[in-house]
Amino acid sequence: MAERQSQKFPHIQLRLTRAGGVASAGFPREDSRTSANRGDRQGHGKKLQGEVFSMVSEWQDIDEKREEEEKPKLPDNSRRLILQIDPTTVDPDKLKSYGIELIAELENGYIIGASVDLELSDLQKKIDKFIEEEKRSGGVAGIWEIIDGIKKPELILSPELWNNWEQVKDNQIYTVDVGIACVGTESKLPDYPKRKDDESDDKYNKRLKTWIDKRDMTYESWDDVQSQRQDELKKFVSFYNGNREIQSFIEGKIVAGALLPDSFSCRISISGKGLKDLVLNFPYIFDVSEPDEFSEFLQKEGLSETDEPSFVLEAPELNAPKVCVIDSGIQERHPLLRAAIDSQNSRSWVPGETDQTADYVKNGGHGTRVAGAILYPRTIPRNGTQKAICWIQNARVLDRDCYLPQTLFPPNLLSEIVDIYYQTGTRIFNHSIAGVVPCRLMYMSPWAAAIDQLTWHNDILVIVSAGNLDKRIGNQRLSVRDHLKANRPYPDYLLEDSCRIANPAQSFQALTVGSIALTFYNSPPQSSISKTDMPSAFSCSGLGIWETIKPEVVEYGGDLVKDESTPPSLTCPEAVCPELVRSTLGGGPAISSDQVGTSYATPKVSHIAACLASELPNESCLLYRALIVQSARWPEWAFADNIDQGDVIRQIGYGIPRLDRALGNAPNRITLITTGEQRIKARYAHVYQVKLPEQLLSQGEELEILVEITLSYKAQPRRTRRNRRRYLSTWLDWECSKKGEEPDRFLARILKDYDASEDSERGEDPFKWTLGKRNNYGQVREVSRSAGTIQKDWVIVNSYNLREAFCIAVVGHEGWNNDPEASVPYSLVVSFEAIQANVPIYNVIVQAQVETRVEQQVNS
Repeated sequence: MAERQSQKFPHIQLRLTRAGGVASAGFPREDSRTSANRGDRQGHGKKLQGEVFSMVSEWQDIDEKREEEEKPKLPDNSRRLILQIDPTTVDPDKLKSYGIELIAELENGYIIGASVDLELSDLQKKIDKFIEEEKRSGGVAGIWEIIDGIKKPELILSPELWNNWEQVKDNQIYTVDVGIACVGTESKLPDYPKRKDDESDDKYNKRLKTWIDKRDMTYESWDDVQSQRQDELKKFVSFYNGNREIQSFIEGKIVAGALLPDSFSCRISISGKGLKDLVLNFPYIFDVSEPDEFSEFLQKEGLSETDEPSFVLEAPELNAPKVCVIDSGIQERHPLLRAAIDSQNSRSWVPGETDQTADYVKNGGHGTRVAGAILYPRTIPRNGTQKAICWIQNARVLDRDCYLPQTLFPPNLLSEIVDIYYQTGTRIFNHSIAGVVPCRLMYMSPWAAAIDQLTWHNDILVIVSAGNLDKRIGNQRLSVRDHLKANRPYPDYLLEDSCRIANPAQSFQALTVGSIALTFYNSPPQSSISKTDMPSAFSCSGLGIWETIKPEVVEYGGDLVKDESTPPSLTCPEAVCPELVRSTLGGGPAISSDQVGTSYATPKVSHIAACLASELPNESCLLYRALIVQSARWPEWAFADNIDQGDVIRQIGYGIPRLDRALGNAPNRITLITTGEQRIKARYAHVYQVKLPEQLLSQGEELEILVEITLSYKAQPRRTRRNRRRYLSTWLDWECSKKGEEPDRFLARILKDYDASEDSERGEDPFKWTLGKRNNYGQVREVSRSAGTIQKDWVIVNSYNLREAFCIAVVGHEGWNNDPEASVPYSLVVSFEAIQANVPIYNVIVQAQVETRVEQQVNS
């Protein structure tokens, strides 16, 4: 049905109308603290001199003590220091002129740095010049404070490790994940040469060639530093007898998934004594955290069928999309699955069981259920035949207890899986695996960053589960029963910090899926915690890291049922469970309704992605992600007067996606999409125009039109940054034209206001967007559409408030990559829907686009 409708009312192409760039950046306004320091050079300079003198003296004492205690030599004899700088005017990457290497950029202007010069000579010279009021020394005013790096281990340790730091025992072995910065002093590319007035082509081209040579040398130096720091870490850990436990090294090198442009990550086992030395003194380390534990699936005593279905699944087309299921294995000969299994590419990564790809998890398996939900997202047919929409590939990583073995470091694992399956043409990866504790909000985790890096390098879509509230993990994660016992009402408790999405659901470039309830169950004394289409009692919520909207979408993963005891007992009878394919390797039926979890909501979104890949095989995964989010809507309860819609965003994101809206349209709805690869550089804007017909804009019509816009893009990550803008190489946002604003005027305004575009929305705008560009501009406060790499907003407007020249601008902004030639890909989707279902707008808008193109061709 959805496929036939999509062919009858297909998406149409959104055409680029204008493009332009910004010539130069404006000058940021410095902080008042910096201005005060500039006005008191003697006072501020003497203060910094005292901080430097004290730190240098302590470093000398540490050197002597290390020799006495026979501790390993520190790399390059370097030391760590912490600076607080003016984040508005001081570029951390340019601290190399002070003899300081940038290790990590933190919040509130704090940075972690390292220096091989134990006298900090360059820094002291700068301070002296500042005191003497010499030219080009004013930058010192923006250095607010200098601290010995050994004094703040909490900036490096995860909250859980920091809470237990005093209890670390010298002789106990600890397993931790560490992040090592490895850019060196050349943390940024050289500035791109700007052409001078009256400069000849020959002279400018020579300067440009010099820049290209320097850029290439910078890239080579980064590779050299990475290799050197890997060796230094191995030596350091080996001293404490941990050399055999560095799990990211294969044949002496870090594998790709754990390697980013600015850092590498690895898992080590080391004594407590060695761990303390590493955290306090290894100069290039910026993150130390405990390995994730993994979430159990929620299994109760539900009811299952006993009769085997007579339904026959037929193999998909040979060129059908492939979906890789990263899970506990699959019962590949299952009658409801076997025709769709790509068995020649089945693999296992479970230690000691690399030749065993079946689903050995007790009581019906886990990966088998996930695979089944990709093929049968709603109900499983009992008779007849049906052709599978996609091929299912089996990547077994979870053991028989449904846990990821600690010897499998997730970044390595995902890198290997993507490398192997991408070569077979696979672009969709279902990742129904998550940790048991809330994701951290400081650094992007190695696991999540690996997803972002792999997505950047490959045209893939990783669909991940938000995580479950399944058991108590200290104070970090409370179970559903804990919340009910404490009399926290549903769904309010889902907004608690302990209910935040689990690692790696915070990944910027993954599509994260939460769970909602399919139905309300009421059989006194038992009743569902949730109601139909409301967030499941166990589903983890957002916001994600750096206030991104997570989960983006939700699907039906079931619910829990409570009784009236105190505290209540929890079960999940058949009525509240999704219908799933069940592994029969341990006996039992082929179909069951006895488990719930976000694990089973996730593959239902993978099904939509597979359908999109089948219908739009030559389009990018960025477009698939955009269309899934564009198709999502809030259910009816979210619009009640007593509902805080900021809470709705945190609990269910953009809502429930729908296959028919993702694939096609209807007489009263039209969707326009960018096709092929669209790329944009920082400081550039692309303007798209949708020509709206006069009859739609007529004052007399007063039609209500739902306008939806979704931007989906990807960029290269840097894990040493604790800021969404600096984490990405280039970041994008979008803006809509004002009333009566033609494309040329709109582009001119966007470029003129470029440097202020994140902080202001100027001019009259008849649209009151649901979210807005900033978290205080839309109808929903404290949430911004621009935080992540998937950006959707929507509004219902009267048709006469639309304008004939309806334009949307995609704007590129500089992240960590200052190469002006660097670009990032994106997809843009725009929909118009008449609220009155009997108003046919599809054909008239299509005709308006055709007439516009004919007119443009004639004029050209």
